[in-house]
Amino acid sequence: MKEKKYIILIVLLLNSILLIGQTDSSLDKIFRNSYGVFELQRLPNGMYRDSKLFTGTDYHPISISNTGMGLIALCIADAMGWESDAKSKIIKTLASINGNTAGFQPDRTPNGYFRHFINVTTGDQEWDSEYSTIDTAILMAGALFAEKYFNDTNVSSSVHNLLKSIDFIAAIADDTTGKIYLSIDAFGQGLNNSITSPYSEYMLVAWLAKNTGNDVNKIAENLWNNFYSNPSNLPKINYENINLLTDSTTRFLSSFVHQFNYYLCNYFTTSTAYLNYFKNSLTADKAWWNNVDSSSSEWGLGAGSSISTSYHADAINNNPDVIVSPHIIAGYIPINLSSKNDLIYLWNNNLGTYNLPSANSAKVLWRYSKINSTWMPNEIIGVDYALMLFGISVLPEYLGARFFEKYNDYFTGTNLGVIDSNFKNNIAVYPNPTSGFVKIDLSEVETSFSIYISDLTGKLVYESKHNKTKILEIDLNIQPGIYFLNINSKNKTIAKKLIIN
Repeated sequence: MKEKKYIILIVLLLNSILLIGQTDSSLDKIFRNSYGVFELQRLPNGMYRDSKLFTGTDYHPISISNTGMGLIALCIADAMGWESDAKSKIIKTLASINGNTAGFQPDRTPNGYFRHFINVTTGDQEWDSEYSTIDTAILMAGALFAEKYFNDTNVSSSVHNLLKSIDFIAAIADDTTGKIYLSIDAFGQGLNNSITSPYSEYMLVAWLAKNTGNDVNKIAENLWNNFYSNPSNLPKINYENINLLTDSTTRFLSSFVHQFNYYLCNYFTTSTAYLNYFKNSLTADKAWWNNVDSSSSEWGLGAGSSISTSYHADAINNNPDVIVSPHIIAGYIPINLSSKNDLIYLWNNNLGTYNLPSANSAKVLWRYSKINSTWMPNEIIGVDYALMLFGISVLPEYLGARFFEKYNDYFTGTNLGVIDSNFKNNIAVYPNPTSGFVKIDLSEVETSFSIYISDLTGKLVYESKHNKTKILEIDLNIQPGIYFLNINSKNKTIAKKLIIN
């Protein structure tokens, strides 16, 4: 009798081991195939298309924000051992971003903002897209993430050139009301008919402005302190007595907003107060789905392909096609480890599974409708789908919970911090505009320094190193145009606009 019990126990144990193996195998495929989406969206010049079609010939242009997500995807692929040359791929992407790839010049404003969509070959404007503050910010976040992850001189040099070419403070419309420009005009000025209020994913724009700008008038600092330094300063809305952050007390935000801030903005990632609201958004998302549908594994209010419109950001009480977003389920993994079981459930039951047009027809999880089982999205949109890859990566069996917390901490241990106020106020560049001859007043600078001049694409056109001096005279032999003159001294940096006639 005792032997039979042992046999039964051994059989049960073996079955458990086999079941665990199947679960791990499913999750491994979901994770690895999620990176496959970015492999298929990557172009020869290192930029990333907005979307990947499930069938037919790709036609979507480059997405600046998805290129930022692609940079982070490469870091994950390197950490997982999927890419042997991830760093060289990142360097190639950064070269194209900075306009250093032959024949490719991204369309930008004088103060560095990129178009949302650009041509895959030339970098020109596509789809009548705007110069976008949030897309530029996501691109910058991806580049900074890559710099922190690789800690490589070549990567850092390209990232620094990119960062110095963008004036994130120009995105601030009003530091007293928290308004941020969504779009910038061709002259680098904010468009008054395109403004957002806190709270939203534009928290990232405010974070970059606070940490990287020449904030003479304390605009970025005031914006941050007045609104984002503490979520208690932000507007709220309740769903079933769950307190949620919002940009309007009359509507709910899509869950991707909170997830973008978690993965891209270290202040959010490490703040107990923000994490509590992050947990609230998870609870509310699941609560809404519980009221709509009885399946506990089918939920997620995200953005992407839809039925009634080509693209929709689903939210509480605003999901007309009743679409499940598996990437949102994954995006909540840092605070909800059981999300992985929901993903495995979808996978094993072929809910929201689609085959990529790859050699092995790799299967992925993407959006599907609960009220129209025949609907199939035409494409998989990279910037939204990134949350699938990001979320699964932080599971303990993969890269761990601190992966994003470590590498989205862009400004600790680098020379990218806030510019020293005394240093920036004591430098004059004249004449400006100039035909080429320029004087720089450095009488208050007590150390040696370096001069870097780059064009609007970030391409370096001049550099020199000097010992302490009062007046530096330079005769520049460069083409007429608008440039950024960067002066570095003891990790202090100032960027001034220089016009060559």
